[in-house]
Amino acid sequence: MKKNGLTKSSLFLLVAIIIGWGTSWPFLKIGLSEIPPWTFRGLIAPTAALFILLVGFLSRQQIRVPAGQWKPLIIASLFNVMIWHIFSAWGIRLLASGQASIIAYTMPLWAVLFSILINKDKPTAQHVVGLAAGLLGLGTLTIGDLGIYKIAPIGSTLMLIAAVSWGMGTAIQKRIKWRMPAATLAGWQLLLGGLPITIIAIFLEHDLWPAVISTISLAAILSTILILVYPIIFCWIAWFRIISEVPVSISAVSIMLVPVIGVYSGHLILQETVGSREIGGLLLVCSALALVLLPTFQLRRK
Repeated sequence: MKKNGLTKSSLFLLVAIIIGWGTSWPFLKIGLSEIPPWTFRGLIAPTAALFILLVGFLSRQQIRVPAGQWKPLIIASLFNVMIWHIFSAWGIRLLASGQASIIAYTMPLWAVLFSILINKDKPTAQHVVGLAAGLLGLGTLTIGDLGIYKIAPIGSTLMLIAAVSWGMGTAIQKRIKWRMPAATLAGWQLLLGGLPITIIAIFLEHDLWPAVISTISLAAILSTILILVYPIIFCWIAWFRIISEVPVSISAVSIMLVPVIGVYSGHLILQETVGSREIGGLLLVCSALALVLLPTFQLRRK
């Protein structure tokens, strides 16, 4: 039994996460093009949280937060949900969906760095090389005269803040020995991080709601529902389980394929441009996945 191995069911969840988060970006763009960002995130996160916790309650799972875990839960919610959700929402409004996903998934760099500083993790040499290859792939898409930062500096900065926050939240989450199921943990974080966004949306954007309700398209409604069900409810629960099983250096680099899927999803759904930069980034990111997962990957029997 390999200490850092994934079970077969967790491998399936990891693939489902990569697909769900990768294909979500164009649908996020569609929803946010018609729904104000605070309202969009303030609607999605608490709704997902209540659904997750209700299902847990009806299935008689533990939904109570154990004594002594409220403080780390609130801190993790701040970075994983509140900061991530609002800054990414603003960022994606100013970027193409594929571009936004590329910057968002610099998250592995920050997750690994924060894990080294906070959790005293010691990634292996192959994990470091894999991480470097993946970040080089993302870098080819972001820097230079044709890079994202040159074209949309404000949107890029907002998305980078979101990525750093998610990386910090991932490291914090790995540090704590949670005494609750992954679904309960996801539900409470979405609720605690989402409710402040909802309250802010009421104060800042309530006057926009009548116009949004009267003009919103079916595409925006269906995109929002899709985001709620798959990337938020399902993928967040699955991601928290993955984090609990393997070191951050493996879990974080494993999802570097997400922005590649995001770029090509944006091309297929929104006709966003895909060129040599995107192809080069794809090759480097796939190399990173091979370095991190294949040499040491062993499935455990449950």
